[in-house]
Amino acid sequence: MSKKVVTLPDIPGAGDELEDYIAALFQASGHFVEKQIVESDPADLLELDIFTTDYAPEEMAQRLIEVKGGKWGYTDLFKVVGWMRYLELQHGAFFVTKWDDRASAPRKMEPLGLDVVCFDDFTTAPQHFEDKGFGSFVDPKLIDLWRHSYGVERKFVKTILHQAKARADGARAAKTYHRQINNGTFFARTPEESLAMLYEAYGEHPKLTLGYARELDGGGFDPHSASTDSASCKAALQEGKYPELQACMYFEHRARLAILKAAVDYALANPDGPPELGMSEDGKFFFFRGLTYHALPTTFHDGMDWLRQQPNFRRYAAFWQQFLWGWGGFCLDDRKDQEFAWMSRYSGIPASEIPTALEAFDRFFPIPNGWFVTPGPTDIHMLKMVPMVFQGIGAHHRRVQYSLGDNLSTLNPSAQYTLSDLGKRINCAVDFLLS
Repeated sequence: MSKKVVTLPDIPGAGDELEDYIAALFQASGHFVEKQIVESDPADLLELDIFTTDYAPEEMAQRLIEVKGGKWGYTDLFKVVGWMRYLELQHGAFFVTKWDDRASAPRKMEPLGLDVVCFDDFTTAPQHFEDKGFGSFVDPKLIDLWRHSYGVERKFVKTILHQAKARADGARAAKTYHRQINNGTFFARTPEESLAMLYEAYGEHPKLTLGYARELDGGGFDPHSASTDSASCKAALQEGKYPELQACMYFEHRARLAILKAAVDYALANPDGPPELGMSEDGKFFFFRGLTYHALPTTFHDGMDWLRQQPNFRRYAAFWQQFLWGWGGFCLDDRKDQEFAWMSRYSGIPASEIPTALEAFDRFFPIPNGWFVTPGPTDIHMLKMVPMVFQGIGAHHRRVQYSLGDNLSTLNPSAQYTLSDLGKRINCAVDFLLS
């Protein structure tokens, strides 16, 4: 395994570093986190730093978060309050690193639902976060894990933007797709409207990665290609090469995760199920209430029927976000009971129900032979198409969980290639972050 190390500053700098740190606090305390959401009107621009959803047992709570590492004032605070009103939110938070002679801001903003928090000492920031009631950490060490994960996410987006400027057709399609799933659907007023937009985008890019790979192979970009043969795609899947294809894999799973979250939100908003065919008030004609919902694919309706039967479905979106970008989209077969116990602690889903929660992609997006595979004599049981870079984040997660340090051999796996597979994935993530 490589001796190179990716280091994080103890005191995050202003801008992306600080935003990632604040987002990591929420992610490590069990929230579903969305970042850098943009709405263009097109003359005006609405940019949201962080948006979190807490799928608590009693009530789903959403929060808008703004982060300022430099100068700030009451104009900035009231701007966030205005965004909260526009989005019909009760809760917001404004994080700063110095008071700028405005220590009275928390008292003045509290009646408006906006918490103003100052992290002027990052050694106590996690405890301050918990004391403010935002959440609690199962393991504070995961804060840095999520900062690394966000670093991968940012580099993937930058990779695609760079390649799109070079006029690669696949990169331009990927750029559009990312904007659709990260920005466009967020501002939908209802979960079913968001679902309709997501499925439309999903249907336009059914094989984004493969289509781009065939372009890299020397052919034309075709996201609907029937062929599965591509040397570039094989190298990306098996060796972690081609960052642009790794980014496309990430976007494709981001879209599936967005659909799953919208499904959870819809089920919570409609506890009695979807609306049925109804009669108009005057009794003269029939109509569909919720026509948008009924027009969604059959696979989605089948998935929803299954989802509603699960006692802890409200936590599935946050669990899958953790599983994909924190656990690397895989579990270790020989330590499954221990891994499921840890996943349970982080997600709030009982360990006995984790295997059922992991069925979600097969239920909503069925494919031949299912989504999970064990690629040879290894203990790694993985979701298909997870970028190897994120698998590296998950492999590093095991180093933290099992207190392995740099010596993976103390894991004592049951399968021959487990250690080399984990090391390969860690190297892939490190090389990408340092590139």
